[in-house]
Amino acid sequence: MDLKQYRIFIATYPFAETGKKPLSILQECGAELVFNPFNRRLKTGEVNDLIKDVDAVIAGTEPYNEETLKNCERLKLISRVGIGLDSVDLAYCRDNNIGVAYTPDAPSDGVAELAVGNMLNLVRHIHESDRSVREGAWNRLMGYLIREVKIGVIGVGRIGSRVINLLQTFQPNILAYDTDENVRKTQYPNTTWTDLETILKESDIITLHIPLNEKNHHFINREKIARMKTGAMLINTARGPIVDETALYDALVQKHLGGAAVDVFAKEPYDGPLVKLDNVVLTAHIAASANLSRYLMELGAAENSIAVLSGNVPSYDAIKDTFGAQS
Repeated sequence: MDLKQYRIFIATYPFAETGKKPLSILQECGAELVFNPFNRRLKTGEVNDLIKDVDAVIAGTEPYNEETLKNCERLKLISRVGIGLDSVDLAYCRDNNIGVAYTPDAPSDGVAELAVGNMLNLVRHIHESDRSVREGAWNRLMGYLIREVKIGVIGVGRIGSRVINLLQTFQPNILAYDTDENVRKTQYPNTTWTDLETILKESDIITLHIPLNEKNHHFINREKIARMKTGAMLINTARGPIVDETALYDALVQKHLGGAAVDVFAKEPYDGPLVKLDNVVLTAHIAASANLSRYLMELGAAENSIAVLSGNVPSYDAIKDTFGAQS
C-alpha cells in the first residue's frame, strides 16, 4: 500500500500511548503524518490552520464546523477517535463531500463500566467515606445494595445495553427508556421498558446514555429534575450539555437530589460550582480512558483513514448512520 500522495493530520492527543499499532499502520501506509504540535486539545483557530492542507484528520473532540472546514479543499475524511459526533458538523460534511468515520463500539465497555462503578460509589457513599476518613472522622455511612434500588437507564444503545448487562450480576431492578422502536424490541433480564415520565418519578438512580444533539441539549433540565424522586441520584457519562448543570447544582444543594456522578461537562476543563459539593463525584471525562478502549478507538480511526484514502469504505460511516444510506 502506498498512500504517499496523502497527508494525515493526527489531531487527537495523546496518540499511540496505549499501543503502537495505530501509529505503525499509519507509518506503513506511506502517507505523510502531521502531529498535533500543542500536545493538548485543539481550539477552533488552531484547527483552522492545521487542517487546510491535509487529506484526512484523525480527530479528537476539537470542533469541526463550517468555519473550520470551509477552506479545506483537500480534506476527504474526518476520522473520529471515539463515538461522539457533536463536535462535527455532519450536515456540512455531507453537503461538501467530506466523509466522517467513527469508532462507536470501541469506547462502549469503558463508558458502561464507569457508569456502573459510579452507581456503586453513590449507593455505598464510597467517595464521601473516603473524604471523611481523610478528614479524621469515622462515619460508618449506611448505603444500599444495588438490588434495593430502581435504576433508570435512558438510552439503550451500545452503551446503555452494556450497562444493563453488567448490572445483571446484582439482581437489579431496571427501568429502561429509548425512543427507538427497534431498540425497545430487545428484552433484557430484570428490566422493564417504560416511558420517560415513569423513569423520572420512580428511579433511585438515573444513568444517561443518549447522544448530544439539538433535541437533547439540556434534556435533563430544571423541570425534569423537579419530577425526579426526592433523593434520587443522576449519572452523566454521555455529554455535558445534556444536563443543565445549574439546575443540577441547585437540586443537589436543596437536597432534592441525593447525589450525582458527572464525567462530562458543558465546558471542559470544568471549574464550576459542583466542585464545592460533597455529594457529587466529578471525573475529568475519563469514561473511555481505559487502556484497551483507547487502543481500539485509535486503531479503528487509523484503519478508517487508510480505508477511505485507499478508495474503500470505513467500518462505521457517520454520515450514513446519521442521515441514511442515500446520503
